[in-house]
Amino acid sequence: MKLANISLLALALSALPLASIAGVEIGINIGGPEVVVRSQPPPERVEVVPMSPGPGFIWIRGHWSWRHERWEWINGHWDRVATPGYSWVPGQWVVRGNGWVWVEGHYVSAPPPPPGQQVEVIAQEAPPPVITEVVPVAPGPDYFWIGGHWHWSGGWVWVRGHYDRHPHFHPGAAWEQGHWDRRGNAWVWREGHWR
Repeated sequence: MKLANISLLALALSALPLASIAGVEIGINIGGPEVVVRSQPPPERVEVVPMSPGPGFIWIRGHWSWRHERWEWINGHWDRVATPGYSWVPGQWVVRGNGWVWVEGHYVSAPPPPPGQQVEVIAQEAPPPVITEVVPVAPGPDYFWIGGHWHWSGGWVWVRGHYDRHPHFHPGAAWEQGHWDRRGNAWVWREGHWR
């Protein structure tokens, strides 16, 4: 065993008497100590999401955290996307054994589907506010701008806008931007198209 693993094990074992008093269990996980809280987290709070600070930011929603032997609310915040093309998987409390364990939020590689691919994407949470993009100069007279949008892939990721060549087989047609429509308690992506 490495010295770091022995130290983690000793730390976890020394905290066991205190953990039993506090209503938590401490287990060993590959990523470090795992805290199992015996009481269920309170319902999530409704947050007012402020305006985005700029392009390339995503909203990390707030969550309950177990601190000082009680539940404390951690407010949501805007965060810069770590790497374009990655999506954020929000953290969540999951049932484990006799209690609840916090699984940290993280980024995953999830490139959006190719433009024009007709796939019905359904999200269970509302998309963040649209990011206002600075539209660069068109690369030529045959190009049109397709604005950026939020893509759902287990978490929200911003897909930047881009120019595409205008299809001459649609003279006089107009581009209808893709958008999210509400369907019951979910949101459904409507791909952009010519009309």
